[in-house]
Amino acid sequence: MIKGSQRADDEQRSLVKDLAAELVEQLDPDELAVFDDAAEDYFRDPEAVLNPRRRDEAVGSGVELALVTPVVLAVAGQVVEYLSGVVVEALGDNVRPRLLRFVRRMLGLGGEDAAEPPSLDSAQVEHVRDVALARARDVGLDEERARLLAESVVGGLRRAA
Repeated sequence: MIKGSQRADDEQRSLVKDLAAELVEQLDPDELAVFDDAAEDYFRDPEAVLNPRRRDEAVGSGVELALVTPVVLAVAGQVVEYLSGVVVEALGDNVRPRLLRFVRRMLGLGGEDAAEPPSLDSAQVEHVRDVALARARDVGLDEERARLLAESVVGGLRRAA
């Protein structure tokens, strides 16, 4: 039997991967053919995939950073972390078991929970954009693609509202 924290970690990873797949589909649909391999490489060692100096020695399947997937996964992880904090703040600390299902619904990725997630105010939406943009820049995405990725994340939030 999987412990609660392992189940939550698995759900968070699944949520990050689902959000990233949605974003990759918008940004570069052809890349979906290698998305799963690139995601596995990323989750195995994110720094190795994102850091050009370590990438060559650590990436097992030959997936290159030229792909947008590792960057999108890094951005999706930051966004999920931020939105998880928003939900905890809005609903209290006893929401851990349902937290990621709420975030999944906030991002418009479906969910089995019938309860409505808290809605974001415009300042929080702007913060999500800033988080996504900053992380995309941090991992080396050029300015135009970083902004496109951040806008895609925010667009998903607006679709879900």
